[in-house]
Amino acid sequence: MGRLTEGMTWRLSDPGMGIMERAGLAALYLSLQAAREHDIDLSPLVWEKGDLTSESVTIRSIGSDEDALLALFRWAWQVREGVLYLPALHDERERDNLHVRLAHHNGILSTFLQHPKVQPKGAPERRFVVLDEGKEIPVGYQTLDPARLKPIADIGGLTRKGSLVEKSIELSGWVFPGIAPRYATEKAWMGPPQIAILLMLAPIACVYHPLASDRSSWLTVIPDVVDLRAFQERRVLLQNALKAEMTQVAGMSDAGLRVLSEMIADQTIRLPVAGCRVVAMGNVTYYPNQKVRKGVVNLTPRRATLARYRKVVRVMGNHWVALKPPEPKKASKGRKPKPGGTEIERLATHFVAIPAGRGRIAENLATGQPWFQHLFEPMPWEKKRILDRKLGESVQSTWFRQLSMQRKRLHELCEEASMWDSDEDRQFVEAFWQNLRALYAREASAVADRGGSRDPRKRWQQLNEELRRLLARATTRNQVRQVLADIFSRPAGRFRSKVLSENPGAVWRLIDADWQRGRDLALLALVSYQSAESDELALEQETILEGETV
Repeated sequence: MGRLTEGMTWRLSDPGMGIMERAGLAALYLSLQAAREHDIDLSPLVWEKGDLTSESVTIRSIGSDEDALLALFRWAWQVREGVLYLPALHDERERDNLHVRLAHHNGILSTFLQHPKVQPKGAPERRFVVLDEGKEIPVGYQTLDPARLKPIADIGGLTRKGSLVEKSIELSGWVFPGIAPRYATEKAWMGPPQIAILLMLAPIACVYHPLASDRSSWLTVIPDVVDLRAFQERRVLLQNALKAEMTQVAGMSDAGLRVLSEMIADQTIRLPVAGCRVVAMGNVTYYPNQKVRKGVVNLTPRRATLARYRKVVRVMGNHWVALKPPEPKKASKGRKPKPGGTEIERLATHFVAIPAGRGRIAENLATGQPWFQHLFEPMPWEKKRILDRKLGESVQSTWFRQLSMQRKRLHELCEEASMWDSDEDRQFVEAFWQNLRALYAREASAVADRGGSRDPRKRWQQLNEELRRLLARATTRNQVRQVLADIFSRPAGRFRSKVLSENPGAVWRLIDADWQRGRDLALLALVSYQSAESDELALEQETILEGETV
């Protein structure tokens, strides 16, 4: 590659260019394009318009290599109001609105630059941000001193007497977070300075998501760039789509598919990326002082998968939930009651919620499995959150209740024909819905005929819980066959399912031959059932409890 005074060229296809190095080259491309658009002079660093192509970047210096690199990094890595400002990504809106840059700022400081000995940080800051429609949310961050940025400080290690060193150099573990050397003889990273430059820019091109169910964990999405120009075009759209208040995700696959779905539009001819790598960083009990790698997932884009994921996000996207003001504390006689909660709890008006189940659905889509498979088994971090809350009921019951709150959304997904690989699967769900409708109608009829102390609502709730327990406990072929056969045989006469009588083969195959799939579909149908007002068996009384339609 040579030295900057002689001209230095990087290509995406060069030997030794891994996914992180290609991301660094994309960050270099974006930074140089931003400098040209804003008419910024980075002398002694110079380049021509033809030096930036879809596959390569060439830069040169008319002075010392060190001065050229310092000019580049001081432009690419900036701090405004104590928060990272990256011209490659942030336009005037992000420059003037601190909170819009916080996702990238907090993500980088929680992954690449997390250790205080690597990147010194200021005191934690907390402020409230008023968004559109009167939503007021608290945001927190740690400030940075622009004079102590680690990427800029490391430039001195790449050069000697102003020129790039010719031998291998060593970088600290911040360029590959979570895999610090374990032994005294190991080095964090060693290699040529030309590659080090890319690694020191790579964090700029990554996307960062906080994991909603584990606030201490951050997910880094590293794009596998294959076309620099196409990446720049889609990266701008991605930055606009990932608003700071909507970056929370439900899992690693959810984060990766979200980035890929924004990067690869249906009409895209030139693919900007060949996929992405998602790295989960979080705290563990045996190493509490620093986040470590807790998982790595590689995803490749499949248009059918991304189309289904877009439907999932449209139906089960992040949404705002209004907070109830905390109740005032009880006061002794003759004294005024004191306000309840903390100051933050009193001032905040909304928070962002993610529908339960989206993490599992995204995981299934990413691995090529049916989207409903194992939906009723929470992901590990979701299970941990349920256990930590100690709600006094089993994990399975709590998770089913949380899924029930998404009844309307899950029903809408079931109604999407493109979400199904097999008509038999959809027919099975419809048969189960008709069966449930018949069972509910029979319960209501029993109340009308015989009366009693229980109203239909309580009878329906008890029936739902009974069916859930039966299906949850059926873990073998014979057990599932027995439970499903019993459920489908309960309605009789005018209550019997029409779909079952018209498509008995499709239904019974899932009961007998493909029993695990049948069990998952039955649970999905149970948690997603909604009665239709136009149906002759629709019940006049419908109750909405905690967002679910019974």
